[in-house]
Amino acid sequence: MSNDSIASDIAPGEADLTSCDREPIHIPGAIQPYGVLLAVDRKDFVIRQFAGDTQALLGIKPRRIAQLSLHSIFAEPVLQAVAERLRDPAATVVPSIQAGIVIPGAASRLDMTIHAQGDLAVVELEPSRCAADGYDPISDVKRMLASVATAENFAACCDAAVRAVRAITGFDRVMIYQFLDDGSGKVIAEDTGQDVDRFLGLHYPASDIPRQARELYRRNWLRLIPDIDYRPAPLKMAGEQPGSQTLDMSHCFLRSVSPIHLAYLRNMGVTASMSMSIVHDEALWGLIACHSYTPRYPGVDLRTALELFAQIFSLYLEAKLKADQAQRRVAAQRVHSQLTTDALQAEDIPAALVGGRVTLLDLVPSGGAAAWVNGRLASVGKVPPVPVLEQLIKWLDSTNHAIFHTQQLGSVFEPALAHLDTASGLLAIASQRRERDYILWFRPQLIETVTWGGQPDKPVEVGPLADRLAPRKSFAAWKQEMRGRSVPWDQADLEIAQGFHVTLLEAVFRQMDTARRERDAVIEHQNVLMAELDHRVKNILATISAVVQLTKSNANDLDTYAVSLQNRIRAMALAHELLAGTRWHGVPLADLLAEGEVSFATGGRVIMSGEPVTLSPRAALPLALVVHELAANAVKHGALSVPHGRIGITWGRDNADNLLLHWRESGGPPVSPPVRRGFGSLLIERSLKQEIGGSAIQTFEPEGLVCHLVIPRDCVTWTS
Repeated sequence: MSNDSIASDIAPGEADLTSCDREPIHIPGAIQPYGVLLAVDRKDFVIRQFAGDTQALLGIKPRRIAQLSLHSIFAEPVLQAVAERLRDPAATVVPSIQAGIVIPGAASRLDMTIHAQGDLAVVELEPSRCAADGYDPISDVKRMLASVATAENFAACCDAAVRAVRAITGFDRVMIYQFLDDGSGKVIAEDTGQDVDRFLGLHYPASDIPRQARELYRRNWLRLIPDIDYRPAPLKMAGEQPGSQTLDMSHCFLRSVSPIHLAYLRNMGVTASMSMSIVHDEALWGLIACHSYTPRYPGVDLRTALELFAQIFSLYLEAKLKADQAQRRVAAQRVHSQLTTDALQAEDIPAALVGGRVTLLDLVPSGGAAAWVNGRLASVGKVPPVPVLEQLIKWLDSTNHAIFHTQQLGSVFEPALAHLDTASGLLAIASQRRERDYILWFRPQLIETVTWGGQPDKPVEVGPLADRLAPRKSFAAWKQEMRGRSVPWDQADLEIAQGFHVTLLEAVFRQMDTARRERDAVIEHQNVLMAELDHRVKNILATISAVVQLTKSNANDLDTYAVSLQNRIRAMALAHELLAGTRWHGVPLADLLAEGEVSFATGGRVIMSGEPVTLSPRAALPLALVVHELAANAVKHGALSVPHGRIGITWGRDNADNLLLHWRESGGPPVSPPVRRGFGSLLIERSLKQEIGGSAIQTFEPEGLVCHLVIPRDCVTWTS
């Protein structure tokens, strides 16, 4: 498919505001022509499909390249690099980059990107535009991160990010575009050159970035369109291949762009664009969007630095957002505990929830709240009249939701339309008793004037894009008054309500006697849990910064640095995920090992045995990092670097009930003590000691590494 022919399932006359959501942008059938794409068989490297000017870039005529394999194009060092990257047996191999390669017959050095899906590997080549020798992209990343890390608040963090990106890239405009709950977006930070239109504060409808485009942004950290006025280079088959499927180009950097999006950029006057994704909780939170009014071709070294910055910046933003939410949860927990105490001691539970020292309004920010328990009603603040509340209770009974929330109650419950100033938004939690009890929070409508970047309800235009939506041509500010919607309920609101639902509605209303006996223990556990969560969130930035710095000091190149950093952060995230699954009660040691870095070694290469034992939250994170370092070393240098290597992991307890864990490698290359101690060895030996007072002793025996770990007894719980 090319710009001149868009395949879709949209029949003539059916184009509407959702048409863009159905455009198959992951299979455009063409590339941007500043490079060459080769799709090859992963087994024999024979070329199956290709696109781009192979004559100009590789010195090979198109009719010849259709008969070749990578063996006849690449010199041996490059071919070995390709084979190394495709050695992973996984069906999908994520893109990796090698800069400045030399190919016989090519006019200049090339930059190569490789990834794989199924039986095909995709090799993308482009002229090398890397900076002069001596350029250190990691230093640029560190400078950018330093400006972000010193920001006082969330808004300042975003402002620092756009200034740093524009300074390093030279784009005319750099902005942070945040996706809102309804799919629309808002520019929340911006840095521009002189005489460049400002978009700060403007809103854009969800249709400007369709769902499938947002999904590709989530999967690919960086997307570049160096010149929108390109002529697509179509994908061609090498020889006759009956039944060949269209190439999925989701991970192709050269992938051609939707003609609708190109028209959109052209209408804005933009010539080149680049976007980096901001991901929060594995969802696309926003974009760092760059615009230029002249063509711009950033080199792969700069792009790699920007991609790494986007990944770490996402972690910074996530940490800041979670820190804010953690503070809210800690404050809400105090209110939660007081409300629970008051309700347990009261004969009139509804009155206790709305008329005590603290009320439901102190738990969740709202304009009014009501409690409906055993047919009795009490309220505080501004709520609808009692007859409307009784109707609402009956309607909620019919929906059968344990938790229900909306910022447009009038759109689903018509009687609320007459009470928008008190009940435009509703958050409701219900008990699971036969006669259901409810806690209700209400928010008034927020009448606001939203400034859109052009009229959001763009009409359908039939034209050169074949019954598809033609993007609007005007981006002048267009104001719209929004009514009938409240401030949305955010994730913290919902989690606080969920916690209240579990500990109050179920514990108090259904099991009051049991709740009284367990009240003190539950509240104490929740306080400890919230304190631990608050401590973890407040220190995550410092932890990430330390890992970034120490990993960099031991990395020889950018790829090694990025992979090492990503793997260490993944090991930390694994421990947190396992702890979250047990509500921070602890992690079984066997689960930590089974889910960790050693679990991929199949065929009995890793043998584990020991008594059932659970690690405390304080011990799980440092041990996860230690296991990651041991496994990474085994894969790179030790037992798992050869087919017949083995690892034995055993554990037990000593007379004092301390946990003793033994890691023993065998069958690998001969081992000798290292000449110098790297960061991994230092982490293994110091992490447990500094964090929990444990110890780790490594012995480099000729037949394989042996490591003895000691975890103090106050950090473990023995099941038997």
